[in-house]
Amino acid sequence: MRRFLILLTFLLPLAGCNGMLPKKQATVPAWLLAPPNDSREWFWGVGEGQDLDAAKRAGLKDIAGKLRVSISGQLDSSVTVDNNKVDRQAHTRISEEVQKTEFSNYVVDKTAQSADGFYVLVKVDRQAFIRDLKNKLANLDANIQPVAAVLDSKTPLERFIALRRLQPSLDKGVGYAQLLIGAEGGDDGAAHLRKFESLQQRAKQALSGVVFQIQARPEDADLAAAMATWLNESGIRTDQQAQARGSNLLTLSSSSRNDQIYDSKLTKLMVTLRVSDDQGRTLASREFTVSGTSAYDYRGARQNAIQKMVNSMREAGPISSLGFTE
Repeated sequence: MRRFLILLTFLLPLAGCNGMLPKKQATVPAWLLAPPNDSREWFWGVGEGQDLDAAKRAGLKDIAGKLRVSISGQLDSSVTVDNNKVDRQAHTRISEEVQKTEFSNYVVDKTAQSADGFYVLVKVDRQAFIRDLKNKLANLDANIQPVAAVLDSKTPLERFIALRRLQPSLDKGVGYAQLLIGAEGGDDGAAHLRKFESLQQRAKQALSGVVFQIQARPEDADLAAAMATWLNESGIRTDQQAQARGSNLLTLSSSSRNDQIYDSKLTKLMVTLRVSDDQGRTLASREFTVSGTSAYDYRGARQNAIQKMVNSMREAGPISSLGFTE
C-alpha cells in the first residue's frame, strides 16, 4: 500500500504538467491563406467556425464583405447632375438590403479541421446570383413603373402618398441595384440605381409641396394647434387662410369624457381626423382614443391626452397617422 501511495504521488505532478502542455495545432490549409480569385463563374470565400455550419456562414459572410467593398468602391466615384449642380451621393453607406445579402447558389468546396473547429472554402455561382438579382429587379419594376408613370397627373398630396407607398419597393430596388453593380459591373445595375434614387429624391421633394388647412371647432383649438405643430415637424406645411389655393383640408373633431379617481382628474379623448384634397375629395380618415390624467384639473388632463396622441402619431409617421394605407 505504501508503494502505491509513493507511485501515485510521483504520477500526479506529471499529469498536471501534461495538462499544461500546448494543444496540438491543426495544419492550416494552403487554400485558407490563398483562396482562389473570384472569376466570371464563381465568388470565393473562406471561413472558420466551431462547426461546419458556422464555418460555412463565415465563408459566405466573407464573400458578402468583398462584394460590399466592391460596390462601395464603384459607387463612391459616381455623381449625379441636378440643375447644373453636382451632387455626390453618400454611397459609402451601403443599403441594408446589401448588408443582409443571402446566397442560395453556393457550394462547400473544401473543409479542414482547425484547432477550435473547422475551416471551410465556399463558392457562389456568380451568374446564378446575377440572374436572381435581375429577376428581382424586373418584378420590382413591374410594380413601380405603373405608379411612376402617372405621378404628374396626381395632386400634390396624392403624389406624396403614392411615392411614400413605393418607398419599401424603392429601398429594395436600391439594394438589388447596388448588388448588381458589384456582381456584374455593367450599366444595367447603374441604370436601375439612378431610376430608384431619382424616385426617392422626388418623394422627399413631394413632401414640401403638400399644404394642409386645418379645420376645427373653437373648442378644439388646442387640438388644432397640436396638429399644426406635428405636421410642420413632419415636413408638411399648414396654411391658416381659408380655402388656400392648393391646400388640402384636415378636419378635426373630438369628444371627451371626464372622470375622477381619488385626487386625479382623468379625461378620455376621442378624436376623428378626415383628410380631403384640394378637389374636395375625402382621401383618408383616422380615429384615435387616448386618455390623459392631471393632478390639478381636467384641462391639464386633456392636454396630457393630446400630447399622448401626438407622440403616437410621431412614432407611427404621417401616412399611417392620417389614415392612409401604407
